[in-house]
Amino acid sequence: MLGLIKRGLAALWEGSVSQAVRREVPYFPEATRLFFLSPHLLTEVSEGRLNQPYKEHVWVYACINAVAQSLSGIPLLFKTGTRKDPKVVESHRLVDLFEAPNPMMSGNQLIEATFVYLGLTGEAFYIAERINEREIPKELWVFHPGRFQEVVDAKTGLITGWLYSKGEKKVPLELHEVVFFRYFNPYHDYRGLAPLQAARAGIEQDYWAGRYNTAFFKNSAQPGGVLETSGNLNDEEYQRVLAQWQDRHGGASKAHAIALLEGGLSYKQTGLSQKDMDFLEQRKWNREEIMAAFKVPKGELGLYEDVNYATAKTQRKLFWENTLLPKMALFEFVLWSQLLRPLGGGRVWAEFDYAGIGALQEDRKDLVECAHKLWSMGVPLNTANEYLGLGLPAVEGGDTGYLPFNLTPVGQADSSPDKSIPYPLPANRAGAAGPILPPTAPVHLVQGFDGEAYWQTYLSLHTPLEKKFEGKVRRFFFGQRKRQLRRLEEHLGRGLVRELAVESLLVDPEVENGLLKKLVWPLYLDIGTAAGQALLAELGADPDLFTLVDSPAMAALENKLIKVVGINDTVREQLRDTLIEGLGKMETTAELMDRVRKVYNFAQSRALTIARTETGQAAGAARDAAMGQMQVVKHRWVTAGDEHVRQSHQMLTGLVVERGQAFPNGCRFPCDPGGPAGEIINCRCVAAPVV
Repeated sequence: MLGLIKRGLAALWEGSVSQAVRREVPYFPEATRLFFLSPHLLTEVSEGRLNQPYKEHVWVYACINAVAQSLSGIPLLFKTGTRKDPKVVESHRLVDLFEAPNPMMSGNQLIEATFVYLGLTGEAFYIAERINEREIPKELWVFHPGRFQEVVDAKTGLITGWLYSKGEKKVPLELHEVVFFRYFNPYHDYRGLAPLQAARAGIEQDYWAGRYNTAFFKNSAQPGGVLETSGNLNDEEYQRVLAQWQDRHGGASKAHAIALLEGGLSYKQTGLSQKDMDFLEQRKWNREEIMAAFKVPKGELGLYEDVNYATAKTQRKLFWENTLLPKMALFEFVLWSQLLRPLGGGRVWAEFDYAGIGALQEDRKDLVECAHKLWSMGVPLNTANEYLGLGLPAVEGGDTGYLPFNLTPVGQADSSPDKSIPYPLPANRAGAAGPILPPTAPVHLVQGFDGEAYWQTYLSLHTPLEKKFEGKVRRFFFGQRKRQLRRLEEHLGRGLVRELAVESLLVDPEVENGLLKKLVWPLYLDIGTAAGQALLAELGADPDLFTLVDSPAMAALENKLIKVVGINDTVREQLRDTLIEGLGKMETTAELMDRVRKVYNFAQSRALTIARTETGQAAGAARDAAMGQMQVVKHRWVTAGDEHVRQSHQMLTGLVVERGQAFPNGCRFPCDPGGPAGEIINCRCVAAPVV
């Protein structure tokens, strides 16, 4: 207690303290708290100079505030464990400290003040109330960096302490009592360089432009001028003329009043007009300079000129990546090196909660897809997780890399059929990438299977069904084109079209959808029955035992019948767009009919893709139902084996999973009607049962 009183009295009355006392009580004491609680902004103002830009200049305030408040809104997490397998610390004295660092501030306000000071001065200082560097501070206080002076050892040139000053009062502080943040300054060995200093010229120009504008309106909204006379005025005449002029013309409320000049007086304008100054352009240039110095985009300042939703979204992402993330890294490193590392062997560190940054989460799906690609190249799953910063928990067995085509552990020759190998879960059924975790059941690879021969055998069944479907689709489009041209001609005649609702020119959608369903339903039944019976025959069972109506495939086909009208919707949308364009150009009926023919020519070219997709889905659902009827436990992905097979399917070649479990591309089987559209359209793959 005696040491506390000595140090407090020395700070308040003597302005210094002996080295002996400093060693005795090397922490920020209660006795001097009132001294430090005085306002922390320097308030000395010199006439004619911008001294407090954070409160006197709107763009300085906006830029610094955009950085500080954005970062103060991100939770600061304390973690322990290892970098590969970190665990969030829920309860700890450090957590309590940064939730309420001192009686005057919350943790968010502490972080906000840190980055406000860094923006203004390039520096920020915490005073930590503690006895030594191995003690967790009782409190953290932040004050204006201008009050701190470094104490440098003359021999080593290193900082050995700090001197805190307020007026004539000075308090020495040990290194462990101060946490010092700074931006690199090439012109000073110890102190930081602020963005504000680089933007000083633009800030002051803009400040004085604003002051000029204020004076412009105060002086009756007219530029300055003089009253001239060729004669001499005595003191009484001078004062009378000046008083009359100010009384009649002084102030904005008396602007444009008629002036009566006597005694040979004339008015001469001396100031430049704002047009001559390019006032608005100058202020925009100054604003751009300030924004460039602080690296803050327009959208973050509420400026939406030349900014739409897409560019604003991109600007926000770049703001986080290029401006805020480096500042967050600096903050984390300084806390670690000056505060956390000496505590308990450095087992706890601080990180911002990057998962809570909305602008960065849009890239998460791309990162997950990148992780899957790295895994397929043989990179261990946990390594990809750590490298890309996904933040997922470590996976058991995830430290081993696997080759994608045979799933053999890298560096091992053992590929026996009984070897169970972890495999990441696929994307979810909607096609969005999910977390990479092991499935509930192991995946097996069975050797001795001839995929090429199996595919050729399957083609002998599939190709005739596909050709039949393609022919039916072509005839349907041909018939619909005739109906559409006839309707167009009936409604428009042979004259020039001026005004007409486009919908009235299109064929009835209900009628066309009914015709399409009537066409494809018998095809679905034929394909499903043939595919299911062929699967039973392949397994050595009586094909007649498979009945499509009693199988789960029936529900899948009924659901497909509901969705098949999307074929008509696509054509109808193309017709609507081209007719609107033609009507807008005042085209003739013949020209509009040519547009219709072009749409159906394109639709005819899609017939093969439609037939292949629809046939594959109907056959795939029926084959899966037949496998279920025969109690097949596992099946294998088989492709056509040529260069036209999509890459995601090439990677699945020969992969065996339990039936009902999704493959890594999100499909339960090739051409799965419930799988992602990008994985089933025009698919040339089939599932082979593993017996």
